[in-house]
Amino acid sequence: MRVLDETDARTLHSYIIDLYKSFIPVKAIPPDMGGEGELERAKVLEDELRRLGLRVWRVDARDERARGGIRPNILAQLEGADTSRTLWIVAHMDTVPEGDRSLWRYEPYSVTVEDDYVYGRGVEDNGQAIVVAFAVAKYLVERGVKPRVNLGIALVSDEETGSRYGLQYLLSQNVFGTPESNWFLVPDAGSPDGSKVIVAEKHILWFKIRVVGMQAHASTPHEGINAHRLGMMFNLELDRILHTRFTRYDPIFEPPVSTFEPTRKEENVSNINTIPGVDTVYWDARILPSYSIDEVVETVKSTAYSFASSHGIKVEVEIVARDDAGEPTSPDHPFTRAFLRAIREARNVEPKLLGIGGGTIARYLRKKGYPALVWMTCEETAHKPNERARLSSILADVDTVLYYLLHVA
Repeated sequence: MRVLDETDARTLHSYIIDLYKSFIPVKAIPPDMGGEGELERAKVLEDELRRLGLRVWRVDARDERARGGIRPNILAQLEGADTSRTLWIVAHMDTVPEGDRSLWRYEPYSVTVEDDYVYGRGVEDNGQAIVVAFAVAKYLVERGVKPRVNLGIALVSDEETGSRYGLQYLLSQNVFGTPESNWFLVPDAGSPDGSKVIVAEKHILWFKIRVVGMQAHASTPHEGINAHRLGMMFNLELDRILHTRFTRYDPIFEPPVSTFEPTRKEENVSNINTIPGVDTVYWDARILPSYSIDEVVETVKSTAYSFASSHGIKVEVEIVARDDAGEPTSPDHPFTRAFLRAIREARNVEPKLLGIGGGTIARYLRKKGYPALVWMTCEETAHKPNERARLSSILADVDTVLYYLLHVA
């Protein structure tokens, strides 16, 4: 059952392309990635929300590194029949840089439409969420139709670099009200058919292993302690222990197990004929929420202590970052049940509840007790060259959200 007829779809198709063209060329790269922040893009989007007639206000965070000294956060609301409840659509305004331009077919900061696709840096991550939210609001305002509950739009900064100046800042200011009456849709990941609904995330732990030996000439290795060899030995032993101890299986997640991956390695020496005295490797762990991060940290540290003692060296463990996932959104929550119904009836697909190892801003909402669903129809081209979004998928998402707001909320 669809909300949008052919005329609505044509009108919104043109609106979405024009909206993309208004904000994608306005760069919004965070200072941590060498940019000036989101202020100029926020001005464009705030003006459009006011033009649509929504109630709009700002809750900005100070950041002297950014243009204007602020990281903007825009909140907007359209009143529903039941003013005590709000569906918030959360989108982030910042994007990662374009990377190697030679890999792009089109200018990354100029919107290009080819058949059913729109290309440009940020058109999926997270411009798709922005245009879906605005198109939903445009339809409701211009039709003069009240949704069953309030429609809220939150456009946040700093998602790509930790959300300290974005959603986490908004939550610290208590801007959203109680979890009982404020529910959140985060269109920031999904699947090509729109069936994938993410209700859970894994814990994230990044740590550094530094093995300290003794530098020497490579022709006289007996005079040194080869930190590179010992580092390989230790990291392989740690890999074995982590995958042996943390073996729980949870089929809701993709993949259904905790993952522990050695990733970055620092240069130990710059020449071939020196025995390295220090070897440094970084790990990325995505941990099922049935474990605690502390359990993993303790295992890493105890393994390092045992290895160092047995080999007469030093093994240092440094926690680079840790982020607890929070409790999953319940499959039985009224929001979950109602939105799954909207997907079934508007899209004629059977939704699948899933957990992921990647991090989205929904984790911060869940930590505060808010029900949050991560969902959109996409091909997962975020951060890639030739990032793209499918216009027919965007319109299908608009239709699904409208169906939820008008028929099942």
